[in-house]
Amino acid sequence: MTSVISHSRATTGADQADLVRIYLRDHEAAAAGGLQLSRRCWQANRGTAYAPELQRLTTDIRSDRDALRHICRQFYVRTSNARRGIAVLGATLGRLKLNGRLIHYSPLSRVIELEALSGGVMTKLRLWQSLLLLADIDKRLDRAALTRLAVEANEQLEILRKLHDMAVTEAFG
Repeated sequence: MTSVISHSRATTGADQADLVRIYLRDHEAAAAGGLQLSRRCWQANRGTAYAPELQRLTTDIRSDRDALRHICRQFYVRTSNARRGIAVLGATLGRLKLNGRLIHYSPLSRVIELEALSGGVMTKLRLWQSLLLLADIDKRLDRAALTRLAVEANEQLEILRKLHDMAVTEAFG
């Protein structure tokens, strides 16, 4: 059986370690943007039926970011303030999208933000799954903790799915 994946050159252990550090650094920056988006979505929805779940999600996303920062320290990853700033700026610029209203939060804003949060949580789930694969060869990674983080990401996706369904019905139904 032939492999469907071909490599242009073999990677060395040093190359692989650099790639893991870059991967972790990029995810840590994205986590900062995701947390910013989650906070904004929660604050924009205070006093609504969405608020309790969005508050819980924001707390969970902060905890996940902290878990990722712990892993970054184990791999001697220097986080990038510039990358983090770009991710947060991207989350902030998302507020400038056309949403049918010039200044105020609209039902469309909620739908789009919940979709963006879902995409971020799906990416985070893939991170935990990727690190689980690496846990077999790198004992710095805690298999039980990563499994728990992956389960929690799936739970977050289910909450976001329900909130999104509710938001779509309110906005368009």
